[in-house]
Amino acid sequence: MAKKLIALGNILRAILDRGSVVRPPGAVVENEFLKLCIKCNLCIEACRVAGSGTLERCSILYGLKKYGTPRVNPLRAPCEAVKGRCEPKPPCIRVCFTGALQLIDTSLIKLGSVVWIKDRCIAATKGGCLICYEVCPIPGAIKITKENTPEFNMELCIGCGRCVNACPAKPKALKLLAKGEKRIVI
Repeated sequence: MAKKLIALGNILRAILDRGSVVRPPGAVVENEFLKLCIKCNLCIEACRVAGSGTLERCSILYGLKKYGTPRVNPLRAPCEAVKGRCEPKPPCIRVCFTGALQLIDTSLIKLGSVVWIKDRCIAATKGGCLICYEVCPIPGAIKITKENTPEFNMELCIGCGRCVNACPAKPKALKLLAKGEKRIVI
């Protein structure tokens, strides 16, 4: 009986929470974010109209707790809160009236980090492509190695997703994760 209850608990946990999500700039820590966000979609609409259009609602695949909450999708567009059209006050933050997103100095924003998948990378497999390096707005976040491949500095990467969005590889050689994100503690 105990094993069945443990298994049921694991299934419920998986249904309710399916891993981390890259949140909009100014997001408070996840447990508070989920309490404060009312899924009104104002931030998503503000991003679409006055920002880059990167924000979208989490699908049910992210779990019931996160379903309908905003997430950054760099495949749609990169986040322009840092060195982009949304500085100094990102529209997604300006419209949030619940406190789930809070105004933050854009120099402190870190949405996550990019993971490089070498065997998908055109520069690593065929050569000639360094688009990720060319579009990165943060000096030193991407360097070029002696082998003429990109090298990512996770400390400097802010997780804007410009490199992911621009990557021409199919499937993409880059993935944006919430790893290393900096969130507001309230």
